[in-house]
Amino acid sequence: MGRARVAPLKNITIPIMELTAAMLSVKVDKMLRAELQLLLENSDFWTDSQAVIKYIANEHTQFHTFIANRVSTIRDNTNVSQWKYVETKLNPADDASRGLSAGRFVDGKSP
Repeated sequence: MGRARVAPLKNITIPIMELTAAMLSVKVDKMLRAELQLLLENSDFWTDSQAVIKYIANEHTQFHTFIANRVSTIRDNTNVSQWKYVETKLNPADDASRGLSAGRFVDGKSP
């Protein structure tokens, strides 16, 4: 999920928006698996947010409710091993926020 998504009106930090996007990707994965009714391998989830990786892997800290609810949804539906880190400049999910045109996207070119 890229940053092209509409940001909320309230001031929310980027790590919290990234965590929300991670939760959304887990929900989309779950919905697609239910609707497609196919036997699929485990999904891998890629993020350019080290904060998200640390939230998911951290089992010792008691988070604020907002964060804890998102982390709980992610942990209930995925394993920590399914989450991978990708450098921001290599993350294709952010191409929309970098001004990549549809034509260049289809051709597999970066901005």
